[in-house]
Amino acid sequence: MEDNNIGLVLLLVVLLVLINGFFAAAEIAFLSFKKSKLKDLKEKKDSKSKALVKISEDTTNFLSTIQVAITLAGFMSSALAGARLSDNFAQLFINIGINMSETLAMVIVTFLLSYFTLVFGELVPKRIALNHSYKLSLFSAPIIYVTMIVTRPFVWLLSKSTKGVLRMFGQKSTYSRQRVTEEEIRELIGTGHVEGLYDHEEKQMMENIFRFDDLPADMIMTPRTDVYGIDLDDGPDAFLETIIESKFSRIPVYDESIDHIKGIVHIKDVLIQAKERGFDDIDIDALLREPYFVPDHVKINVLFRNMQKKNQQLAILVDEYGGVEGIVTIEDLVEEIVGNIYDEYDDKYELFRKVGDNQYVIDGSLPLQDLNRYLDLTIEEDNDEFDTLSGLIIYELGFIPDEDYDKPVVYDNLEFKIKSMHHNRIEKVLLTVGDKKESESAE
Repeated sequence: MEDNNIGLVLLLVVLLVLINGFFAAAEIAFLSFKKSKLKDLKEKKDSKSKALVKISEDTTNFLSTIQVAITLAGFMSSALAGARLSDNFAQLFINIGINMSETLAMVIVTFLLSYFTLVFGELVPKRIALNHSYKLSLFSAPIIYVTMIVTRPFVWLLSKSTKGVLRMFGQKSTYSRQRVTEEEIRELIGTGHVEGLYDHEEKQMMENIFRFDDLPADMIMTPRTDVYGIDLDDGPDAFLETIIESKFSRIPVYDESIDHIKGIVHIKDVLIQAKERGFDDIDIDALLREPYFVPDHVKINVLFRNMQKKNQQLAILVDEYGGVEGIVTIEDLVEEIVGNIYDEYDDKYELFRKVGDNQYVIDGSLPLQDLNRYLDLTIEEDNDEFDTLSGLIIYELGFIPDEDYDKPVVYDNLEFKIKSMHHNRIEKVLLTVGDKKESESAE
């Protein structure tokens, strides 16, 4: 073969590799740039923006065109190199005293071509496209759009052929896109946090949203033993003392027992009536608002939606026998997503307080999901036998301890020591968090 013919073939091979790289880069650039920018592009009148918008409206045809272009470029470069360069490659080695068959020469030429195609026709262009996805998408859009028009008959023929072959094998010709699962989104959230896209608080809030439709209301309620209530039989003095002591804006009012709640008193209504009639002449019955009762097993996302619709700020949870289990407020529900919210009267350290290195004094009524959230622990939350730290310790012991019980309760790498009891309930607990690895190796 003449030298000018070899040079022309080499030039064509290089051109085909560059074409392969162009279409590979265009594909990655289009798939990588933020589609939120398309709204701005639709308002622009230049040809590049218009072409990119049209491509985005027909992604199936775009991807098919890219695949056709890359396949043809790769096939033609391989055919040219194999047919035209293998003889000269073998002759080159013969001239320096090395005998080489034409078959071996073709294999070597194909290997070298594959190497350069992968590097300059795939890897390098795609890496550049990832770094400059938006600019490359705009730059390549007009060329890609024209290519889509030119190759449309060929793409149509391929599409029809594919559907025909699928029917022959009894396969569906339509593509059913799988839905993204919750687990996949959780993995993306974790990956984004590791890569620094958002901080720990943002990651925690997004994970809490997924938990929001899984938790029953009784897992976040204030239990009946901790509910402030007003007995109808109490006089105005006791009524006002309860309001002042509780520092809550809404308080349940019951008749003889907390199981017989008659209504809810709002502190604003008290102040309005007190201004009109005086504190000594307050009529509690006239202040009562209709209580909102819900089953204790209702999911908190359903409860939140219903409380919004009914304009309720406080829900009373009842069991299957009609007994009051506890109460849930809108604030409790919101805190399941954003974390604890403290007002001027809340004692931030009432339930949870750090007292030393890896040591904490914790209220026994603290829900386990809150404890896990505060200390990034993995205590079981879905056990039907317990919801709070007190319930976990009693479950592990198998009995209700008394005031004199001083033995530690070990759970994984956690050590619990009971600090105080109140009416058969564990009131305060000293938690020591050990090294997880040491705990596992000891087992």
